[in-house]
Amino acid sequence: MAQHREPPLAPRVSALIASAMVAVASGTPYVYAVYAPQLVKHAGLKGSQAASLALALSLGGSLGGLPAGLIIDSLGPQLATAFGGIICFIAFHSLHWAYTTGSKNVLVYMFSLGLSGFASVLSFYSTVKCATANFPHHRGSAGALPVSGYALASLLYSTIAVNFFDGNTVGLLRFFSIFAPAVCIGCAYFIHIVENPTPAKRRTSSIHSISERSTLMNPSGSVTSFRSMAGPPPQRKGSMHKIMSLWGLARTPSTLSMDAQRPTFTLPEINESRSDDSSAIYVAVEDVPVFVKAGGPLWDNHIVKAITTRVFVKFYIILACLMGIGQMYIYSVGFVVVALAQSDPENKIPVGESQALQVSTIALFNFLGRLTSGPISDIVRRKFKAQRIWCITFAAVMMGFGQYLVTKMEDLNSLIMASIVIGFAFGFCFGTFPAIVADTFGTEGFTTLWGVMSTSGVLVLMTLCNYLAGVLKSNSDDDGVCTLGAACYAQTFVLTQWLCLFVVVLTVFTIWYNHRVALSSH
Repeated sequence: MAQHREPPLAPRVSALIASAMVAVASGTPYVYAVYAPQLVKHAGLKGSQAASLALALSLGGSLGGLPAGLIIDSLGPQLATAFGGIICFIAFHSLHWAYTTGSKNVLVYMFSLGLSGFASVLSFYSTVKCATANFPHHRGSAGALPVSGYALASLLYSTIAVNFFDGNTVGLLRFFSIFAPAVCIGCAYFIHIVENPTPAKRRTSSIHSISERSTLMNPSGSVTSFRSMAGPPPQRKGSMHKIMSLWGLARTPSTLSMDAQRPTFTLPEINESRSDDSSAIYVAVEDVPVFVKAGGPLWDNHIVKAITTRVFVKFYIILACLMGIGQMYIYSVGFVVVALAQSDPENKIPVGESQALQVSTIALFNFLGRLTSGPISDIVRRKFKAQRIWCITFAAVMMGFGQYLVTKMEDLNSLIMASIVIGFAFGFCFGTFPAIVADTFGTEGFTTLWGVMSTSGVLVLMTLCNYLAGVLKSNSDDDGVCTLGAACYAQTFVLTQWLCLFVVVLTVFTIWYNHRVALSSH
Protein backbone atom coordinates (compact mmCIF):
# COMPACT_ATOMS: atom_id res chain seq x y z
CA MET A 1 0.00 0.00 0.00
CA ALA A 2 1.40 3.36 -1.00
CA GLN A 3 2.01 5.58 1.98
CA HIS A 4 0.43 9.01 2.01
CA ARG A 5 3.03 11.76 2.29
CA GLU A 6 2.11 15.19 3.55
CA PRO A 7 3.37 18.29 1.73
CA PRO A 8 6.62 19.82 3.06
CA LEU A 9 6.16 21.55 6.40
CA ALA A 10 8.48 24.55 5.92
CA PRO A 11 6.58 26.23 3.05
CA ARG A 12 3.28 25.56 4.82
CA VAL A 13 4.53 27.26 7.99
CA SER A 14 5.90 30.23 6.04
CA ALA A 15 2.55 30.50 4.25
CA LEU A 16 0.75 30.45 7.60
CA ILE A 17 2.96 33.19 9.05
CA ALA A 18 2.51 35.32 5.94
CA SER A 19 -1.25 34.71 6.13
CA ALA A 20 -1.35 36.01 9.69
CA MET A 21 0.58 39.15 8.70
CA VAL A 22 -1.71 39.84 5.74
CA ALA A 23 -4.80 39.26 7.89
CA VAL A 24 -3.65 41.89 10.38
CA ALA A 25 -2.78 44.36 7.63
CA SER A 26 -6.10 43.86 5.84
CA GLY A 27 -8.19 44.65 8.93
CA THR A 28 -8.53 48.31 7.95
CA PRO A 29 -12.36 48.42 8.26
CA TYR A 30 -12.03 47.94 12.02
CA VAL A 31 -10.25 51.28 12.37
CA TYR A 32 -12.80 53.34 10.43
CA ALA A 33 -14.17 54.79 13.67
CA VAL A 34 -10.77 56.39 14.35
CA TYR A 35 -10.86 58.74 11.37
CA ALA A 36 -14.61 58.79 10.61
CA PRO A 37 -15.49 61.90 12.71
CA GLN A 38 -12.69 63.95 11.15
CA LEU A 39 -13.61 62.69 7.68
CA VAL A 40 -17.26 63.64 8.07
CA LYS A 41 -16.47 67.05 9.57
CA HIS A 42 -13.79 67.93 7.01
CA ALA A 43 -16.04 66.97 4.11
CA GLY A 44 -18.99 68.84 5.60
CA LEU A 45 -21.29 65.84 5.33
CA LYS A 46 -24.73 65.74 6.93
CA GLY A 47 -25.97 63.04 9.31
CA SER A 48 -27.63 60.91 6.65
CA GLN A 49 -24.58 61.21 4.39
CA ALA A 50 -22.28 60.21 7.25
CA ALA A 51 -24.39 57.11 7.85
CA SER A 52 -24.11 56.21 4.16
CA LEU A 53 -20.32 56.11 4.47
CA ALA A 54 -20.45 53.46 7.19
CA LEU A 55 -23.03 51.55 5.16
CA ALA A 56 -20.78 51.62 2.07
CA LEU A 57 -17.87 50.23 4.07
CA SER A 58 -20.05 47.50 5.55
CA LEU A 59 -21.57 46.52 2.21
CA GLY A 60 -18.17 46.46 0.55
CA GLY A 61 -17.03 43.85 3.04
CA SER A 62 -20.22 41.80 3.33
CA LEU A 63 -21.68 41.80 -0.18
CA GLY A 64 -18.18 41.83 -1.62
CA GLY A 65 -17.53 38.47 0.00
CA LEU A 66 -19.10 36.52 -2.86
CA PRO A 67 -17.08 38.07 -5.72
CA ALA A 68 -14.00 37.89 -3.50
CA GLY A 69 -14.56 34.16 -3.05
CA LEU A 70 -14.98 33.65 -6.79
CA ILE A 71 -11.74 35.52 -7.48
CA ILE A 72 -9.80 33.52 -4.89
CA ASP A 73 -11.11 30.17 -6.09
CA SER A 74 -10.34 31.13 -9.70
CA LEU A 75 -6.93 32.80 -9.32
CA GLY A 76 -5.70 31.15 -6.14
CA PRO A 77 -4.88 32.83 -2.81
CA GLN A 78 -1.49 34.13 -3.98
CA LEU A 79 -2.71 36.30 -6.84
CA ALA A 80 -5.88 37.21 -4.96
CA THR A 81 -3.85 38.53 -2.02
CA ALA A 82 -1.73 40.70 -4.30
CA PHE A 83 -4.86 41.86 -6.12
CA GLY A 84 -6.37 42.81 -2.77
CA GLY A 85 -3.30 44.87 -1.94
CA ILE A 86 -3.57 46.76 -5.23
CA ILE A 87 -7.27 47.50 -4.66
CA CYS A 88 -6.48 48.62 -1.11
CA PHE A 89 -3.93 51.11 -2.47
CA ILE A 90 -6.46 52.48 -4.96
CA ALA A 91 -9.13 52.79 -2.25
CA PHE A 92 -7.05 54.65 0.34
CA HIS A 93 -5.23 56.74 -2.26
CA SER A 94 -8.64 57.89 -3.52
CA LEU A 95 -9.79 58.57 0.04
CA HIS A 96 -6.59 60.50 0.75
CA TRP A 97 -7.03 62.55 -2.43
CA ALA A 98 -10.67 63.35 -1.64
CA TYR A 99 -9.77 64.41 1.90
CA THR A 100 -6.82 66.63 0.95
CA THR A 101 -8.72 68.34 -1.89
CA GLY A 102 -11.72 68.96 0.35
CA SER A 103 -14.13 67.13 -1.93
CA LYS A 104 -17.80 67.37 -0.93
CA ASN A 105 -18.88 64.54 -3.22
CA VAL A 106 -20.29 61.83 -0.96
CA LEU A 107 -20.19 59.29 -3.80
CA VAL A 108 -16.40 59.54 -3.95
CA TYR A 109 -16.12 58.74 -0.26
CA MET A 110 -18.65 55.93 -0.51
CA PHE A 111 -16.84 54.40 -3.48
CA SER A 112 -13.46 54.60 -1.74
CA LEU A 113 -14.74 53.08 1.51
CA GLY A 114 -16.70 50.36 -0.27
CA LEU A 115 -13.60 49.50 -2.30
CA SER A 116 -11.50 49.35 0.87
CA GLY A 117 -14.01 46.94 2.42
CA PHE A 118 -13.86 44.69 -0.64
CA ALA A 119 -10.05 44.80 -0.71
CA SER A 120 -10.01 43.83 2.96
CA VAL A 121 -12.11 40.69 2.58
CA LEU A 122 -10.33 39.70 -0.65
CA SER A 123 -6.95 39.55 1.07
CA PHE A 124 -8.37 38.18 4.32
CA TYR A 125 -10.34 35.33 2.74
CA SER A 126 -7.22 34.37 0.78
CA THR A 127 -5.35 33.86 4.04
CA VAL A 128 -8.16 31.76 5.53
CA LYS A 129 -8.28 29.46 2.51
CA CYS A 130 -4.50 29.09 2.47
CA ALA A 131 -4.39 28.21 6.18
CA THR A 132 -7.23 25.68 6.10
CA ALA A 133 -6.01 24.01 2.91
CA ASN A 134 -2.38 23.66 4.00
CA PHE A 135 -3.22 22.15 7.39
CA PRO A 136 -6.18 19.81 6.74
CA HIS A 137 -5.69 17.88 9.98
CA HIS A 138 -5.58 21.06 12.08
CA ARG A 139 -7.94 23.37 10.22
CA GLY A 140 -9.26 25.03 13.36
CA SER A 141 -5.85 25.87 14.83
CA ALA A 142 -4.35 26.99 11.52
CA GLY A 143 -7.38 29.05 10.52
CA ALA A 144 -7.47 30.70 13.94
CA LEU A 145 -4.24 32.60 13.24
CA PRO A 146 -5.45 34.73 10.31
CA VAL A 147 -8.96 34.95 11.73
CA SER A 148 -7.72 36.25 15.09
CA GLY A 149 -5.14 38.47 13.39
CA TYR A 150 -7.91 40.17 11.45
CA ALA A 151 -9.64 41.01 14.72
CA LEU A 152 -6.34 42.19 16.23
CA ALA A 153 -6.04 44.84 13.53
CA SER A 154 -8.30 47.25 15.40
CA LEU A 155 -5.99 47.30 18.42
CA LEU A 156 -2.87 47.63 16.27
CA TYR A 157 -4.17 50.39 14.03
CA SER A 158 -5.80 52.27 16.91
CA THR A 159 -2.49 52.27 18.79
CA ILE A 160 -0.64 53.52 15.71
CA ALA A 161 -3.24 56.23 15.11
CA VAL A 162 -3.11 57.52 18.69
CA ASN A 163 0.67 57.45 19.07
CA PHE A 164 1.85 58.51 15.61
CA PHE A 165 -1.04 60.26 13.86
CA ASP A 166 -2.97 61.98 16.64
CA GLY A 167 -4.91 64.77 14.95
CA ASN A 168 -3.20 64.05 11.62
CA THR A 169 -5.91 62.43 9.51
CA VAL A 170 -4.07 63.15 6.26
CA GLY A 171 -1.00 61.31 7.51
CA LEU A 172 -3.11 58.41 8.77
CA LEU A 173 -4.82 57.94 5.41
CA ARG A 174 -1.45 58.12 3.67
CA PHE A 175 -0.15 55.47 6.08
CA PHE A 176 -3.05 53.15 5.22
CA SER A 177 -2.48 53.67 1.50
CA ILE A 178 1.14 52.51 1.88
CA PHE A 179 1.38 50.05 4.78
CA ALA A 180 -1.56 47.71 4.14
CA PRO A 181 -0.94 47.33 0.37
CA ALA A 182 2.80 46.83 0.94
CA VAL A 183 2.22 44.00 3.43
CA CYS A 184 -0.36 42.29 1.22
CA ILE A 185 1.72 42.49 -1.94
CA GLY A 186 4.98 41.66 -0.17
CA CYS A 187 3.61 38.59 1.62
CA ALA A 188 1.60 37.33 -1.36
CA TYR A 189 4.65 35.42 -2.64
CA PHE A 190 4.50 33.09 0.37
CA ILE A 191 0.71 32.63 0.42
CA HIS A 192 0.05 29.55 -1.67
CA ILE A 193 -1.40 26.08 -1.21
CA VAL A 194 1.46 23.59 -0.93
CA GLU A 195 0.75 20.54 -3.05
CA ASN A 196 1.42 16.93 -2.12
CA PRO A 197 4.76 15.85 -3.65
CA THR A 198 3.37 12.45 -4.71
CA PRO A 199 0.05 13.05 -6.48
CA ALA A 200 0.45 9.88 -8.56
CA LYS A 201 -0.09 7.75 -5.49
CA ARG A 202 -3.15 9.66 -4.37
CA ARG A 203 -5.74 7.34 -5.83
CA THR A 204 -4.05 4.21 -4.50
CA SER A 205 -3.72 5.53 -0.98
CA SER A 206 -7.25 6.92 -1.05
CA ILE A 207 -8.80 3.61 -2.12
CA HIS A 208 -6.84 1.72 0.53
CA SER A 209 -8.02 4.24 3.11
CA ILE A 210 -11.63 3.20 2.50
CA SER A 211 -11.46 0.59 5.22
CA GLU A 212 -9.94 3.10 7.60
CA ARG A 213 -12.35 6.00 7.00
CA SER A 214 -16.11 5.84 7.22
CA THR A 215 -18.13 8.17 5.01
CA LEU A 216 -21.54 9.69 4.77
CA MET A 217 -22.99 8.02 1.69
CA ASN A 218 -24.86 10.08 -0.88
CA PRO A 219 -28.17 8.28 -1.54
CA SER A 220 -27.61 7.35 -5.19
CA GLY A 221 -27.18 4.15 -7.13
CA SER A 222 -23.57 4.85 -8.02
CA VAL A 223 -22.60 5.35 -4.41
CA THR A 224 -24.41 2.21 -3.33
CA SER A 225 -22.53 0.12 -5.85
CA PHE A 226 -19.22 1.54 -4.72
CA ARG A 227 -20.19 1.02 -1.11
CA SER A 228 -20.53 -2.69 -1.80
CA MET A 229 -16.96 -2.68 -3.13
CA ALA A 230 -15.69 -1.24 0.13
CA GLY A 231 -17.21 -4.04 2.17
CA PRO A 232 -20.10 -4.18 4.61
CA PRO A 233 -20.40 -1.48 7.22
CA PRO A 234 -19.93 -2.24 10.91
CA GLN A 235 -23.01 -3.55 12.68
CA ARG A 236 -25.01 -1.30 14.94
CA LYS A 237 -24.24 -1.75 18.58
CA GLY A 238 -26.23 -1.11 21.72
CA SER A 239 -27.53 2.01 23.33
CA MET A 240 -24.09 3.02 24.60
CA HIS A 241 -22.92 3.14 21.01
CA LYS A 242 -25.83 5.44 20.14
CA ILE A 243 -25.05 7.80 22.99
CA MET A 244 -21.38 7.93 22.07
CA SER A 245 -22.13 8.52 18.40
CA LEU A 246 -24.38 11.46 19.28
CA TRP A 247 -21.44 13.09 21.04
CA GLY A 248 -19.12 11.81 18.37
CA LEU A 249 -17.06 9.28 20.32
CA ALA A 250 -18.10 6.24 18.32
CA ARG A 251 -16.63 5.59 14.88
CA THR A 252 -19.66 6.32 12.75
CA PRO A 253 -19.89 7.80 9.26
CA SER A 254 -18.37 11.20 9.07
CA THR A 255 -21.30 13.43 9.84
CA LEU A 256 -19.37 15.87 11.92
CA SER A 257 -21.17 18.81 10.35
CA MET A 258 -22.96 17.70 7.22
CA ASP A 259 -26.30 16.58 5.84
CA ALA A 260 -27.13 13.64 3.67
CA GLN A 261 -27.44 16.16 0.85
CA ARG A 262 -23.74 16.98 0.60
CA PRO A 263 -22.79 18.06 -2.93
CA THR A 264 -20.48 16.22 -5.27
CA PHE A 265 -16.99 17.53 -5.94
CA THR A 266 -14.52 16.91 -8.73
CA LEU A 267 -10.76 16.72 -8.54
CA PRO A 268 -9.03 17.01 -11.91
CA GLU A 269 -5.81 15.38 -10.77
CA ILE A 270 -7.39 11.94 -10.47
CA ASN A 271 -9.19 11.97 -13.81
CA GLU A 272 -6.37 10.21 -15.63
CA SER A 273 -5.93 7.45 -13.10
CA ARG A 274 -9.52 6.37 -12.55
CA SER A 275 -11.18 3.60 -14.54
CA ASP A 276 -13.95 4.45 -16.98
CA ASP A 277 -16.35 1.85 -15.63
CA SER A 278 -16.43 3.38 -12.18
CA SER A 279 -19.37 5.71 -11.73
CA ALA A 280 -18.13 7.16 -8.45
CA ILE A 281 -14.72 7.19 -6.82
CA TYR A 282 -14.10 7.94 -3.17
CA VAL A 283 -11.06 10.06 -2.40
CA ALA A 284 -9.84 11.61 0.82
CA VAL A 285 -9.49 15.30 0.11
CA GLU A 286 -7.69 17.03 2.95
CA ASP A 287 -9.38 14.83 5.51
CA VAL A 288 -12.84 15.51 4.03
CA PRO A 289 -14.63 12.54 2.42
CA VAL A 290 -16.19 13.51 -0.90
CA PHE A 291 -17.48 11.72 -3.96
CA VAL A 292 -16.02 12.42 -7.37
CA LYS A 293 -18.44 12.00 -10.25
CA ALA A 294 -16.77 10.30 -13.20
CA GLY A 295 -16.43 12.49 -16.25
CA GLY A 296 -17.84 15.55 -14.49
CA PRO A 297 -16.24 18.97 -15.04
CA LEU A 298 -14.45 20.69 -12.21
CA TRP A 299 -17.22 23.13 -11.37
CA ASP A 300 -20.29 21.05 -12.37
CA ASN A 301 -22.58 23.45 -10.48
CA HIS A 302 -20.44 23.01 -7.38
CA ILE A 303 -21.54 26.21 -5.63
CA VAL A 304 -25.19 25.78 -6.61
CA LYS A 305 -25.24 22.24 -5.24
CA ALA A 306 -23.62 23.36 -2.02
CA ILE A 307 -25.83 26.35 -1.25
CA THR A 308 -29.03 24.41 -1.97
CA THR A 309 -28.33 21.75 0.64
CA ARG A 310 -30.19 21.83 3.94
CA VAL A 311 -26.95 21.93 5.89
CA PHE A 312 -25.80 25.11 4.11
CA VAL A 313 -29.14 26.79 4.78
CA LYS A 314 -28.89 25.86 8.46
CA PHE A 315 -25.34 27.19 8.67
CA TYR A 316 -26.42 30.38 6.91
CA ILE A 317 -29.23 30.99 9.39
CA ILE A 318 -27.03 30.22 12.40
CA LEU A 319 -24.26 32.55 11.24
CA ALA A 320 -26.77 35.26 10.29
CA CYS A 321 -28.20 35.33 13.80
CA LEU A 322 -24.89 35.27 15.67
CA MET A 323 -23.20 37.72 13.29
CA GLY A 324 -26.12 40.15 13.38
CA ILE A 325 -26.44 40.01 17.17
CA GLY A 326 -22.72 40.47 17.76
CA GLN A 327 -22.28 43.28 15.25
CA MET A 328 -25.38 45.06 16.52
CA TYR A 329 -23.80 45.30 19.98
CA ILE A 330 -20.40 46.25 18.58
CA TYR A 331 -21.86 49.07 16.47
CA SER A 332 -24.37 50.21 19.11
CA VAL A 333 -22.38 49.97 22.34
CA GLY A 334 -21.75 53.72 22.10
CA PHE A 335 -25.48 54.39 22.45
CA VAL A 336 -25.63 52.01 25.42
CA VAL A 337 -22.81 53.95 27.08
CA VAL A 338 -24.60 57.27 26.47
CA ALA A 339 -27.84 55.94 27.96
CA LEU A 340 -26.08 54.70 31.11
CA ALA A 341 -24.11 57.94 31.47
CA GLN A 342 -27.26 60.04 31.18
CA SER A 343 -29.01 57.88 33.76
CA ASP A 344 -26.25 58.19 36.37
CA PRO A 345 -25.81 61.78 37.61
CA GLU A 346 -22.88 60.67 39.79
CA ASN A 347 -20.91 59.32 36.85
CA LYS A 348 -17.52 61.04 36.53
CA ILE A 349 -16.16 59.03 33.59
CA PRO A 350 -16.20 60.92 30.26
CA VAL A 351 -18.51 59.32 27.72
CA GLY A 352 -15.81 59.22 25.05
CA GLU A 353 -13.43 57.44 27.38
CA SER A 354 -16.08 54.87 28.31
CA GLN A 355 -16.92 54.25 24.67
CA ALA A 356 -13.25 53.73 23.82
CA LEU A 357 -12.89 51.32 26.73
CA GLN A 358 -15.85 49.22 25.60
CA VAL A 359 -14.63 49.12 21.99
CA SER A 360 -11.11 48.11 23.06
CA THR A 361 -12.49 45.43 25.37
CA ILE A 362 -14.68 43.97 22.63
CA ALA A 363 -11.74 43.99 20.20
CA LEU A 364 -9.40 42.28 22.67
CA PHE A 365 -11.78 39.48 23.60
CA ASN A 366 -12.93 39.12 20.01
CA PHE A 367 -9.28 38.41 19.22
CA LEU A 368 -8.95 35.96 22.13
CA GLY A 369 -12.14 34.17 21.12
CA ARG A 370 -10.92 33.72 17.56
CA LEU A 371 -7.47 32.63 18.69
CA THR A 372 -8.68 29.98 21.15
CA SER A 373 -11.59 28.68 19.08
CA GLY A 374 -9.35 26.95 16.56
CA PRO A 375 -7.37 24.74 18.95
CA ILE A 376 -10.48 24.02 21.03
CA SER A 377 -12.52 22.98 17.99
CA ASP A 378 -9.65 20.77 16.83
CA ILE A 379 -9.57 19.08 20.24
CA VAL A 380 -13.33 18.56 20.10
CA ARG A 381 -13.06 17.12 16.60
CA ARG A 382 -9.91 15.01 16.81
CA LYS A 383 -9.50 14.02 20.46
CA PHE A 384 -13.13 13.58 21.47
CA LYS A 385 -14.29 12.64 17.94
CA ALA A 386 -17.19 15.06 18.45
CA GLN A 387 -18.96 17.34 16.02
CA ARG A 388 -17.26 20.71 15.68
CA ILE A 389 -20.63 22.47 15.70
CA TRP A 390 -20.75 21.91 19.48
CA CYS A 391 -18.43 24.95 19.60
CA ILE A 392 -21.12 27.04 17.90
CA THR A 393 -23.63 25.87 20.49
CA PHE A 394 -21.23 27.06 23.18
CA ALA A 395 -20.78 30.41 21.41
CA ALA A 396 -24.56 30.86 21.15
CA VAL A 397 -24.99 30.18 24.87
CA MET A 398 -22.27 32.70 25.69
CA MET A 399 -23.76 35.26 23.33
CA GLY A 400 -27.17 34.86 24.96
CA PHE A 401 -25.62 35.26 28.41
CA GLY A 402 -23.89 38.43 27.23
CA GLN A 403 -27.19 39.84 25.96
CA TYR A 404 -28.72 39.09 29.36
CA LEU A 405 -25.89 40.95 31.11
CA VAL A 406 -26.53 44.05 29.01
CA THR A 407 -30.08 44.24 30.38
CA LYS A 408 -28.85 43.95 33.98
CA MET A 409 -25.81 46.25 33.99
CA GLU A 410 -26.86 49.64 35.38
CA ASP A 411 -23.50 51.44 35.41
CA LEU A 412 -20.57 51.92 33.06
CA ASN A 413 -18.11 49.99 35.21
CA SER A 414 -20.16 46.79 35.13
CA LEU A 415 -20.97 47.05 31.41
CA ILE A 416 -17.47 45.87 30.65
CA MET A 417 -18.47 42.34 31.73
CA ALA A 418 -21.07 42.21 28.98
CA SER A 419 -18.52 43.46 26.46
CA ILE A 420 -16.08 40.73 27.52
CA VAL A 421 -18.63 37.93 27.12
CA ILE A 422 -20.10 39.20 23.84
CA GLY A 423 -16.69 39.94 22.33
CA PHE A 424 -15.38 36.48 23.19
CA ALA A 425 -18.52 34.72 21.94
CA PHE A 426 -18.45 36.67 18.67
CA GLY A 427 -14.81 35.81 18.10
CA PHE A 428 -15.29 32.18 19.10
CA CYS A 429 -18.08 31.82 16.54
CA PHE A 430 -16.08 33.36 13.71
CA GLY A 431 -12.97 31.39 14.61
CA THR A 432 -14.83 28.09 14.38
CA PHE A 433 -17.15 28.53 11.41
CA PRO A 434 -14.55 28.52 8.59
CA ALA A 435 -13.31 25.10 9.74
CA ILE A 436 -16.90 23.81 9.87
CA VAL A 437 -17.51 24.96 6.30
CA ALA A 438 -14.24 23.37 5.16
CA ASP A 439 -15.08 20.12 6.98
CA THR A 440 -18.47 19.99 5.32
CA PHE A 441 -17.81 21.07 1.75
CA GLY A 442 -14.04 20.70 1.35
CA THR A 443 -11.65 23.45 0.31
CA GLU A 444 -12.61 23.41 -3.38
CA GLY A 445 -14.73 26.53 -3.72
CA PHE A 446 -14.32 27.23 0.00
CA THR A 447 -13.84 30.97 -0.27
CA THR A 448 -16.82 31.35 -2.59
CA LEU A 449 -19.02 29.50 -0.11
CA TRP A 450 -17.61 31.52 2.79
CA GLY A 451 -18.19 34.69 0.79
CA VAL A 452 -21.84 33.73 0.40
CA MET A 453 -22.10 33.00 4.12
CA SER A 454 -20.54 36.35 5.00
CA THR A 455 -23.60 38.08 3.54
CA SER A 456 -25.83 36.36 6.08
CA GLY A 457 -25.66 38.90 8.88
CA VAL A 458 -26.53 42.03 6.91
CA LEU A 459 -30.32 41.71 7.13
CA VAL A 460 -30.30 40.69 10.81
CA LEU A 461 -27.88 43.52 11.64
CA MET A 462 -29.95 46.19 9.90
CA THR A 463 -33.17 44.89 11.45
CA LEU A 464 -31.77 44.84 14.98
CA CYS A 465 -30.12 48.26 14.65
CA ASN A 466 -33.37 49.81 13.41
CA TYR A 467 -35.29 48.10 16.20
CA LEU A 468 -32.82 49.39 18.80
CA ALA A 469 -33.10 52.91 17.39
CA GLY A 470 -36.88 52.73 17.69
CA VAL A 471 -36.69 51.46 21.27
CA LEU A 472 -34.27 54.22 22.29
CA LYS A 473 -36.44 56.86 20.64
CA SER A 474 -39.59 55.63 22.35
CA ASN A 475 -37.89 55.81 25.76
CA SER A 476 -36.30 59.24 25.26
CA ASP A 477 -37.64 62.76 25.68
CA ASP A 478 -37.89 65.38 22.96
CA ASP A 479 -34.17 66.14 23.30
CA GLY A 480 -33.24 62.49 22.78
CA VAL A 481 -32.25 61.96 26.42
CA CYS A 482 -33.16 58.73 28.22
CA THR A 483 -32.62 58.43 31.97
CA LEU A 484 -34.07 54.95 32.51
CA GLY A 485 -30.72 53.18 32.60
CA ALA A 486 -30.74 49.69 31.11
CA ALA A 487 -34.48 50.00 30.53
CA CYS A 488 -33.69 52.44 27.71
CA TYR A 489 -32.64 49.56 25.46
CA ALA A 490 -33.47 46.36 27.37
CA GLN A 491 -36.34 45.45 25.04
CA THR A 492 -33.91 44.98 22.16
CA PHE A 493 -31.57 42.71 24.09
CA VAL A 494 -34.45 40.57 25.33
CA LEU A 495 -35.24 39.92 21.67
CA THR A 496 -31.62 38.96 20.96
CA GLN A 497 -31.71 36.54 23.90
CA TRP A 498 -34.57 34.70 22.20
CA LEU A 499 -32.60 34.68 18.95
CA CYS A 500 -29.66 33.11 20.77
CA LEU A 501 -31.97 30.46 22.21
CA PHE A 502 -33.21 29.75 18.69
CA VAL A 503 -29.60 29.24 17.53
CA VAL A 504 -28.92 26.86 20.41
CA VAL A 505 -31.98 24.80 19.49
CA LEU A 506 -31.01 24.78 15.80
CA THR A 507 -27.42 23.67 16.47
CA VAL A 508 -28.53 20.91 18.84
CA PHE A 509 -31.04 19.75 16.22
CA THR A 510 -28.24 19.68 13.62
CA ILE A 511 -26.09 17.55 15.92
CA TRP A 512 -29.00 15.16 16.52
CA TYR A 513 -29.80 15.00 12.81
CA ASN A 514 -26.20 14.14 11.96
CA HIS A 515 -26.37 11.39 14.57
CA ARG A 516 -29.55 10.02 13.01
CA VAL A 517 -28.03 10.04 9.51
CA ALA A 518 -24.96 8.25 10.85
CA LEU A 519 -27.06 5.44 12.32
CA SER A 520 -29.29 5.13 9.25
CA SER A 521 -26.25 4.65 7.01
CA HIS A 522 -25.45 1.53 9.01
